[in-house]
Amino acid sequence: MSEENIAKINEVITHYFNTNTSIDWIPAKAIMPALIEAGVFNKDVKKGLPIRKVFRKLDLESELAKIPAVHAERRLDTIYWYLVRPGKKYAPKELINPISKKEQNLLTIQNSDEYYLVNLCDELLKQKASRKHTFDTLVGNLHKRGKGRTKLPLDAYYEDLKLVLEFFKKNEPTDKLDEKEQERKAQIKYYDQLKKKAILNKKLRLIEINYALFECNEANKLVRNTENDTLVLRGVLKDFI
Repeated sequence: MSEENIAKINEVITHYFNTNTSIDWIPAKAIMPALIEAGVFNKDVKKGLPIRKVFRKLDLESELAKIPAVHAERRLDTIYWYLVRPGKKYAPKELINPISKKEQNLLTIQNSDEYYLVNLCDELLKQKASRKHTFDTLVGNLHKRGKGRTKLPLDAYYEDLKLVLEFFKKNEPTDKLDEKEQERKAQIKYYDQLKKKAILNKKLRLIEINYALFECNEANKLVRNTENDTLVLRGVLKDFI
């Protein structure tokens, strides 16, 4: 990007804020139409990619100050670019979670009761389970469009022991569920039957573990008394320890 074009970018930004006096900051992509009209870019791509490329290059060269209005909102996995009126500060309407969606999903899984119990089982069995293990032959119903089927995951699979663990909660009365919840409940029951059949066909051992065996709090989450929980699991897995 030439110095001349950088000067044009600054002129366009200044003109934008002079014209839109009630606005203190905007996403960088919002300035693209004006930059195209000014001849800085020929067209927009992927909602502001051309101007983001300019910012990234200047950032790598430690020359981002050449465009004073730029504000970089840095996340763990990306940078969000904004333009801020001189004398004002970027103030997001919502606090930005510094954890990406993928990382948040992973944290949710790792903090789950199931993940905690499988960790204890790994220690007792001295093996690491394949979590959410799938088999090519164990699949659900056809998708709504009639194409493709989703593989049905098993909670924990110990290949050397030929052992599958499935965790479940005490069933709720179906009369308290609405129609969609009942349909979902029926589907889960059907899929559980498919899993049992597939496990039997592969000559694997299935152990179903009810969360009710463990001490839970008012929210039906495990209290996680590791000593007691390990004792319960030792009894459940006695044939494999």
